[in-house]
Amino acid sequence: MAEVKSIIKKIENFAPLDTVEAWDNSGWQINLGIKETKKILTALDVTEQTVDEAIKHHCDLIISHHPVFFSPIKSISEPFIIKAIKNNIQIYSAHTNLDIAKGGINDILAEKCGFKNTAEFCRFVRFTKLKKSKDFSELIEHLKKTFNIKTLKITNSKRKTYNSIAFCCGSGAEFIPELEKHGIDVFITGDVKHHNALEAGSITVIDLGHYNSEKHCVDIFENIIQNEKVQIIKAEEKEAWEFI
Repeated sequence: MAEVKSIIKKIENFAPLDTVEAWDNSGWQINLGIKETKKILTALDVTEQTVDEAIKHHCDLIISHHPVFFSPIKSISEPFIIKAIKNNIQIYSAHTNLDIAKGGINDILAEKCGFKNTAEFCRFVRFTKLKKSKDFSELIEHLKKTFNIKTLKITNSKRKTYNSIAFCCGSGAEFIPELEKHGIDVFITGDVKHHNALEAGSITVIDLGHYNSEKHCVDIFENIIQNEKVQIIKAEEKEAWEFI
């Protein structure tokens, strides 16, 4: 058994709530006042499948990246939320604060792509400028292997080499114009829409997908709370899209 407040304190020390974006709703989603936990399910998203998995494994706490609630609610009618409450499952989320934390999702995304010690372009973007050019085709093969992806969505795919690269987990398309102005060669993010891609100009944008760019959040959660006397189970999640 572990104290819930101890676990939450560790998460908030790693990713402070005062760094959360104004529109975000990181923190407690369902707080039933239960003070101890035996099993925790970590997940990117809280869905009906996630709650069912928590019930199956007798987890009493779900720690997720994406919050359950974003807008003010007037009533609770979602079956999976009611199911969680009925089964005494509390839910806590760390979202934008985990994205930008040192060692958080953006930093780990960059590491998985093969780059450490990146600098901060803005709160949500990490970047690095290379001492010498790197082969672009080798980057593509590395991404496919690392993220187990057969195909990638790319703008300006004919690029041979690159000298700078930037990263933004989740949906980072809004940063494309500014990154191009600053001469960034390659930008890795997710959820790039048609018109965002048209704005890419000379920058090469690689869309990993939202899921692939953030799925390692469960590893971060595990690392934060690994010394607590609690069993940690990673949710069996997959990409929302199916490719045929």
